[in-house]
Amino acid sequence: MGNENKRIEMIFEGKKYIRRGEKWTDSSYIVVPETVQRKLYDAYSESIDISGLHYNSLIEEADRFKESSSYDLAIKYYEEAIRKGSQSDIRYILPRITSCYRLSKQPQKAIALFSEIKRKYGAGFFSPALLTSAAAAYCDMNKYTEAKKCIDRAYAMSGGKSSPEMNAVYGRLRKEANIG
Repeated sequence: MGNENKRIEMIFEGKKYIRRGEKWTDSSYIVVPETVQRKLYDAYSESIDISGLHYNSLIEEADRFKESSSYDLAIKYYEEAIRKGSQSDIRYILPRITSCYRLSKQPQKAIALFSEIKRKYGAGFFSPALLTSAAAAYCDMNKYTEAKKCIDRAYAMSGGKSSPEMNAVYGRLRKEANIG
């Protein structure tokens, strides 16, 4: 059963909250404001222990959280999966977690992870998907020269076949930085 049907109840600051699907509600089932949503996601994330979960379960749950826009929870699961995964597993997770960092308005964390992976495994470890995600994160941070280097490398690695994500980054470079 996916997270969209899983009911989560939590007491936070003396009040009962319920989550079923993407949003938290109060005990009257009224969706709470975004500021409270963020606090509840953070509190819930801190309260769960995922250390005993197997790699595949971590990925499944992370993907479900990502699909329901619960990016911070997805990140928590992806980070644990990175700790437990092999090199090939990590390669599979990286574009997903960097995407979550960007979607949660943390592009600097995506770039930090990208840089850490480069130091640890070398540039040969990169995939076109990871390079595209890093390029988008660089665009988010207005670092267009670095973005252009990443997206050009992703394009070359993919044999000159552009994905919709690559096209979006190239579009941002043309629009935001006049780089063609």
